[in-house]
Amino acid sequence: MLRRTTILAIALLAFTIACTVQAQDVPPLLSPTHYYIFSLGEMTVDATAVAGTTQSAGFSVVRFVDDEPDGDLAAALSAPKFLLFDGDRIYLRQTSDSYTYTMRPSATGYELVVNPAEDLTLTDTLGSILLDLQTIGVVGSEVNLEYTAYSKADLKGPSAPEGVPLESTLYGLMVGEDWFAYASGHGLTLVGLRVEVVAEKLPGAALESTFSVYVTEETESLAKLSLPIEHLIALADSASVGYVRTAYQPAVP
Repeated sequence: MLRRTTILAIALLAFTIACTVQAQDVPPLLSPTHYYIFSLGEMTVDATAVAGTTQSAGFSVVRFVDDEPDGDLAAALSAPKFLLFDGDRIYLRQTSDSYTYTMRPSATGYELVVNPAEDLTLTDTLGSILLDLQTIGVVGSEVNLEYTAYSKADLKGPSAPEGVPLESTLYGLMVGEDWFAYASGHGLTLVGLRVEVVAEKLPGAALESTFSVYVTEETESLAKLSLPIEHLIALADSASVGYVRTAYQPAVP
């Protein structure tokens, strides 16, 4: 089930969310049996400002420079507060006793993933997280929220949308609660916030320039890419591609 609400004033977030919950009959609790993905829409992130505020707040910060982390990525991933920069895109995660939340890129801008450890009130939880993000400097004064709930017990994971020629493992990465844990458990290679994939091109077709900039190897029929995770569906849906799959070996002969 997909829900949508608009937060028009950060100072009134809790009140606005509460009114929306009541008006739209949204379930008032977030359950520990599920995790939830909310759409935050487009936003501009001031990398320098965010780096400063998060470091002051005790975040472990890692930047990818020339496809290499500038610090200990494994140690940062295990920290309760973690921020990764990949170019102008960020991945921010914070863990508390009650929940873990992650802000990460999405096809429409950014999204918020909330993973409860206990039953939580929707109003209080979202209000607290969004105000927290506002303090850090990564959320503007208008935020569109859409959310989908995913069961933690669904080990197989969801299939790609009907008609989208994308391997289910890659779609599972897109909607997974933790991109890095999912990639590690499914043998996927991440470089920052990009994943190595192979696009099987249609006969005589060439990749659109939007995607060709991410190509690392290419033949007449195949292209290996280090692709931003949020672009997976767009690549699979592009006119030149017949299928997008994991980069198993040999990826490009």
